Amino acid sequence: MKTQLTRERIIEAALIEFSQKGYKAFGINELCKNHKISKGILYHNFSGKTELYLACVRESFQKAVSIIRGESGDIPSLADYMERRHRFSKDFPHHSHVFFEVWMTAPAEIAEEVAQEKAVFEDLNRQVSEKLLSESTLKDYISQEAALYYLTFIQQLFRSYYLGPADLKEPAVWPANMKMTSKRSFIS
Repeated sequence: MKTQLTRERIIEAALIEFSQKGYKAFGINELCKNHKISKGILYHNFSGKTELYLACVRESFQKAVSIIRGESGDIPSLADYMERRHRFSKDFPHHSHVFFEVWMTAPAEIAEEVAQEKAVFEDLNRQVSEKLLSESTLKDYISQEAALYYLTFIQQLFRSYYLGPADLKEPAVWPANMKMTSKRSFIS
């Protein structure tokens, strides 16, 4: 019990520091000094900066997904999704900063370790988009697959704003059966 409380205290302090400085600028010495945590206690619970950051990432992603899904655990409507994401950011600002740092621009050296947490959230985003599309009337020439692809593409464009040139991936390819013109829209 005491060990769990100690881990939680260290994670809460680390969330504050990581949210203010980001992964790269974070330092164990500053964390210990600013939050009166013994280095021995910290290293008894975590092997170092990366393990501590990953614990903060897991907690932040789990909290975000839990809030977005709500008490029922169902896929929310788009309006509920947006309200809950806003509530997560407002009510848990330190978690939110860590969450968005990883979701938008995960540090390359830990990208593989955070991929699972990101995949759960991106799957939730896909499910919300699918629900939105299933409740919408699409133009005859637009499949649900193409519309979902377009929504994913827009999200990637948004994320690319925060990435450096070296972080950008090859542009996605439009589905073969999808033709875009400036005169057409997706929803009837």
